[in-house]
Amino acid sequence: MGAFLNDSVVYFVPYVILIRVSPIASLIVLAVTLVCQIYLLSSQGQTLGKKVVNIRIVKVNTCVNGGFATNVLLRMILNGILESIPFYGLIDILFIFRKDLRWIHDSIAGTHVVDSRSPESVL
Repeated sequence: MGAFLNDSVVYFVPYVILIRVSPIASLIVLAVTLVCQIYLLSSQGQTLGKKVVNIRIVKVNTCVNGGFATNVLLRMILNGILESIPFYGLIDILFIFRKDLRWIHDSIAGTHVVDSRSPESVL
């Protein structure tokens, strides 16, 4: 949850500040931030927020980074589309209380979150 809050700050604070000054600049900053986050997710299994709280995304069966298809297409984009379903977001969050601590989007993508300082430790 901490990583989500950090990412929200990274995305939206600059956007909200800049939209008052220059709508074009705010869109450019938002686009650059999104591209950086996609790059980090694809290459390292982390966003800026995940880096701050020392976690990363890995495939369940191999414990390696899932790359673009898994981390961006399944976890980020497909999950974003599913968020349009009423109450999906709430149900997704509640999945954190399962024994394996995996959210719905983790189950869909076949991933889980690990401590980036100790990759063997599943969170």
